[in-house]
Amino acid sequence: MPGPTHPFPSVQQVLALPSAYSTVVPREYTDGNGHLNIARFMQIHSDGGWAYFARFGLSEESAAAGGPTTFDVEHHVVYRREVLAGHEVSVHVRLIGRSDTALHALQFLVNRTTGEVANTHEALSLSVDLTTRSIAPIPSELLGPLDARLAADRALPWEPPLSGALAIRRRSG
Repeated sequence: MPGPTHPFPSVQQVLALPSAYSTVVPREYTDGNGHLNIARFMQIHSDGGWAYFARFGLSEESAAAGGPTTFDVEHHVVYRREVLAGHEVSVHVRLIGRSDTALHALQFLVNRTTGEVANTHEALSLSVDLTTRSIAPIPSELLGPLDARLAADRALPWEPPLSGALAIRRRSG
């Protein structure tokens, strides 16, 4: 199985990435081991992803109204540290790449209570037309803001710890 392609960033580097979502973990999010349940990690990443991508016009509200949206099609998740009930966490996103129909992003879940990066959630998402429920180009009005954020993220002085398992695939022909 591929491992991270670069050294892991410091929590300070991750905290400098944009975040649009934080929460305090309620006890009902924990499992029999007493820590944050895997399904709830994914819920927090989903909520954080929606909040982050809303700034680009990819919100739950716009999707519900039939507007632009994306569907996640692949994930790679790495758990680094436990998260317990009562801990405050935040989701920070780094864009990795895009094509005319796809986005590649890496989310970091920061445990603000312990000052550690708890996990990473790498995802590939496809732009979807909800009328036909098929892959469609990312709307042109979203490209400028996405490309500006992508350029800022690519200019960071540290490389993202990618799995090596996910990549945007270019369609041939």
